[in-house]
Amino acid sequence: MTNVTVSKQIRPGSRLGAMLLDHIIMVTILMFFSIPGMISGFANTFKITHEQAGPQFMGGPWEYLSMLGIALYLCKDCINGRSIAKRILSLQVVDNLTGQAASPVKCLVRNLFIVLWPIEVLVALANTGRRLGDRVAGTRLVVFETTNERPKVNIGQVLISVVIAYGFVFLLTLPFKGMMAAMEAEKINYVEASYNDRVSKETEKLFADGLGQYLAASIEVYDQVQNKPFKYVSVVFQLRENYFESSQDFEQIKSATMSLLSANFPRGKFVGRIKYVYQTGGSMQIRTMSLD
Repeated sequence: MTNVTVSKQIRPGSRLGAMLLDHIIMVTILMFFSIPGMISGFANTFKITHEQAGPQFMGGPWEYLSMLGIALYLCKDCINGRSIAKRILSLQVVDNLTGQAASPVKCLVRNLFIVLWPIEVLVALANTGRRLGDRVAGTRLVVFETTNERPKVNIGQVLISVVIAYGFVFLLTLPFKGMMAAMEAEKINYVEASYNDRVSKETEKLFADGLGQYLAASIEVYDQVQNKPFKYVSVVFQLRENYFESSQDFEQIKSATMSLLSANFPRGKFVGRIKYVYQTGGSMQIRTMSLD
């Protein structure tokens, strides 16, 4: 049986400080992986388009990079049982039985319980060496001893842990992906090649002549919708004043615009979407309606 040296007791204040510093450093790293998605999201925030845009999850196409950042968070202790914060504070995660640096997989299992952050804090303060994740993974936190430094990092085990963590994060996102897929399914699949430029321009002129002092209209008409006997109309009304402030004013604008639309697009023959947009300075308000 391996003899385990009794380690110095970690004080509750130091334990809490280690958890906070670990969290701050790893969230900063996670933000680095999330920046491309955030930039993409901000760049599209004030774009007024005809796209049937739905809510994006974790930065849309950049979500897989964001998930890698979360996976690295979960694997923060995988190199010699020491995250960046633990190296700063001279701490180490070790195997509870052998006292040697915990394996990357055990460190990963330990950190999966970060999702129970409030409970983990309480357990760690009650026993500074072993929080809930330590009890499940068979690890403990100790004051680092130079004699416990591994001479060589097992890169293979570290990479396996990152892959497992990434798979775990991916599985957690599946319910949200299902919700996004359901929203995508609600979009109207029109045939882009059926765009009718003449009708689109004529309808825009109709609104410019009738309601030009209140709004500017951008209209796209498509003559075919996939698998449905309809045409598709996309309308964007850029309001010249904030008619959203008064429900009565907005209802009047909506009534006027719907009357003109109905004159050109009889009910039962068209489907589509209408966006009412008011943009000023650094803000934009949008209301979307279905046309059917």
